[in-house]
Amino acid sequence: MNFKEVLAEVVDNVDGAVSAMIIASDGIPVEEHYSEKILDLSDLGAEASAMIKDIENAARELRLGDAREFSIISDLCGIVMRKINNDYYLGLVIKPDGNYGKGRFILKKAVPKLENEF
Repeated sequence: MNFKEVLAEVVDNVDGAVSAMIIASDGIPVEEHYSEKILDLSDLGAEASAMIKDIENAARELRLGDAREFSIISDLCGIVMRKINNDYYLGLVIKPDGNYGKGRFILKKAVPKLENEF
């Protein structure tokens, strides 16, 4: 299964999901899929790289181990990011009334499908 197929499957299986992407930890987008574009995924990638560094630093300082997932919920949408490996993340954008729990579950299931490709 290629990146595009995995991303499409993620979006299709989560109520309210509108886009998914794979980004490098430096913010560079690798692949994206969307059914509705409510935000620019390139901008998200750039901003997410700063958040990834901050969250990893906080987890290290608190001695929590690896931060595997984080989310931001706003008025416009929710964004859930799941770590694929040390260099790549899988992100999902969900509308406010979407199913965030299922989104987190589907991301967790999708990561093993992507791990072998990196």
